[in-house]
Amino acid sequence: MYGRTIIFTLLASSLWSVIEAAVTSLNTKGVIRHFFKSSDNSGFIVEVFSDQDEAGKSLEVLKSVQSLKEQAMAKVTVIEGETR
Repeated sequence: MYGRTIIFTLLASSLWSVIEAAVTSLNTKGVIRHFFKSSDNSGFIVEVFSDQDEAGKSLEVLKSVQSLKEQAMAKVTVIEGETR
C-alpha cells in the first residue's frame, strides 16, 4: 500500500468551494480518498493506493490543490510513503 496526505491552509475561506469541487471522498478499486476540514481555513486529504504506480496515475487532486498554491491562495504540504 502507498499513501499520500495533502495538508493545506487556505489564505481565504472563500476557496472552500474550489477545494470541495475538486476533492470528493472516494472508495474504488485501488484508491481510497478522504477529505477532512480541520478548521475554517485548513484541512487535509488522505489518499491510499494499492501501490506507488497507482498513486502516480492518480494526480488530479494533488494538481488541483497545488494549483491554488501556485496562485498564492494556499499553503500546501504533501507527504507520501509506503507501508512496510
